[in-house]
Amino acid sequence: MTVQLSAEESALLVDSFRRLLDQAWPVEGGLARAEDVAALKRLSSVMHELGLASLGAVEGPGLAEALLVFEQLGSAAAPAPLMGTLVANLMLDGSDDGAVRAFVEEVQADKVVPAVALGTFDGDRLAGSASYASGRLTASLKFVEDAGSATHLIVLAQAPSGLAIVPVDAEGVAITADPGLAVPPLSAVDIAATPLLWQPFGEERLAGAAQVVRLLSLARAFGAARRAFDLALDHAKIRRQFGHVIGEFQAVQHKLVDCLSRLDGAKLLLSSAGAAHDRGDDAWRVLTDAALAFSGPALRQVALDVHHILGAIGYAEEHEAPRHFRRIHADLLRFGGTARARADLADYLLSPAA
Repeated sequence: MTVQLSAEESALLVDSFRRLLDQAWPVEGGLARAEDVAALKRLSSVMHELGLASLGAVEGPGLAEALLVFEQLGSAAAPAPLMGTLVANLMLDGSDDGAVRAFVEEVQADKVVPAVALGTFDGDRLAGSASYASGRLTASLKFVEDAGSATHLIVLAQAPSGLAIVPVDAEGVAITADPGLAVPPLSAVDIAATPLLWQPFGEERLAGAAQVVRLLSLARAFGAARRAFDLALDHAKIRRQFGHVIGEFQAVQHKLVDCLSRLDGAKLLLSSAGAAHDRGDDAWRVLTDAALAFSGPALRQVALDVHHILGAIGYAEEHEAPRHFRRIHADLLRFGGTARARADLADYLLSPAA
């Protein structure tokens, strides 16, 4: 059972982490550092010092707190390799397998950095698949986050269903960067009959792990959107046109109010899903689908409205705004996007058992 923090403790966690990011990941030079493996590993070590390697562990903070952390990562445009750590803790902490348990201990001690590959459970039909037989794994996977800075891969396999743990430098593992909106880029991973650790799980449990990854990505996109909104709001207070600051114009005011409404809605759904997960409420999965279905269009519209308010400066790479634009879209277009979330939500609401 994960530890549930009080509202005051959660606020302290956010404040401490925000101050840590201000020091460890300042705005200046952030884009270049995002593609520097050494810089990402240093950031991982700094987060470990704050105790974040225990997120999702049996005796650690739960998903609700992890969502707050990923929100701050999005706000700081800091692509910390933390997704795999949370999945390892949620799925493997307390395992009866001694080797798997030792792996989790190394994760929590910041001795290894895992990346997670969802494969069939990704939600995108192009994400690939993995199969396991006789202690070896064969996989062709896409859209793998943090593979370029990870020491190990955690692969969700369907045939049979379970988690495979593979060192990235093992024979038969090939990782290729696949540049796109995400910085650093997602990767394609091919695995050919590589020796590994294996932990069997039912498909429903693996699908739950994939839902967690989707929710964390949404939290990060929300953080980026919230920061982008704050940048636009500050800009509207000082940018002058026709003798007035643009924040006095009704059209700009309407955009800002609409953005704030969308952000509030996304935050409420995120918090509800995380809290339901941590108290063991099965409704957390449908709440996650609801959060994804609403927030996909809402946060993408926030990103567009921010650019409308900022104008040309919002397209300059020297400014923060473009990196938040990329993060919002890179996270929200993954896992089958809004269409997949709406389809899953419809399946739940229209099924005979609903």
